Amino acid sequence: NYITNHLPEENWFEDYFDFIDDQKLRIRLSEEFKAIRYIYKFFEGIQAEEWLKNAQIRIQIFYYASIYEAVIHHILFELLPDEQEVKKLFITKTYKKISVSHELNKLEHDGKKILTMYQKDINREITTIRFEDKIDASIKLNLINRSLGEELKDIYRLRNAIHLHAEIKKGIEYEMEMSTIAYRRMKIFKEQIVIGLQKHSILQ
Repeated sequence: NYITNHLPEENWFEDYFDFIDDQKLRIRLSEEFKAIRYIYKFFEGIQAEEWLKNAQIRIQIFYYASIYEAVIHHILFELLPDEQEVKKLFITKTYKKISVSHELNKLEHDGKKILTMYQKDINREITTIRFEDKIDASIKLNLINRSLGEELKDIYRLRNAIHLHAEIKKGIEYEMEMSTIAYRRMKIFKEQIVIGLQKHSILQ
């Protein structure tokens, strides 16, 4: 009763991602959003403290980061694949070793061998494209603003490196702050994405 009395009706979650054209993804996103809100209210309802409160915070960060990443990924690679900023995501630089001359091949500095190389652009797999790069592309495409983009990067970095170190108290306080931001930015995220998609004539 506590959970259902403090959350919107079921269809509110179902309609939240109505800007996503892929039905399966839209349903999955809605379920994930609903799940994390139910989980949060459950922990709140039982007045979770200490280690259980910490678990609640970390679950929130994981869920919200995953939702943000899924939306950004879909929009860039499914809705805007022909944009130059998206195409650039598949290009990365690498260095190829070459042999120039006998003298250059013998160069050393501080006991380390100096290698002669040249820089080359190569294609990379979509699975190797970093979230930070996707966010930067989204900013350049005016899907989200830079301020929100930097916050989303922080949330995703925290998802990948939840604090388990000596500064336990400091780490937990930071995670709590970021979990709150992760939830509160969802509304702003949707608003900016919708406006951005309208600018690209994806939405009316």
